[in-house]
Amino acid sequence: MAKLRRDIKEGKAPVDNQNENKENDSCVFIQRRVRGILARKYVDRLREEEMEFLGMCRKKKTPEELVRDPSKKMIETMKERREIRQSHLA
Repeated sequence: MAKLRRDIKEGKAPVDNQNENKENDSCVFIQRRVRGILARKYVDRLREEEMEFLGMCRKKKTPEELVRDPSKKMIETMKERREIRQSHLA
């Protein structure tokens, strides 16, 4: 108590240890959560790579393969043919 009075007389603001502890605890809590999220993402990525390696799931398509996707071309061709049929019926 004497130290607190002395600090106040000298113009030093008293340090509230509870607020510092709360801030530290909240920082640790946030860091723990973020690290957990990043670790789960990392494990998911490793699991996906392992499944691709073992042949248990398909590999992701490259952007080049997505452009030349046969199913998209089939859908476009069907639309064109439908339009041609409609124009011939009219």
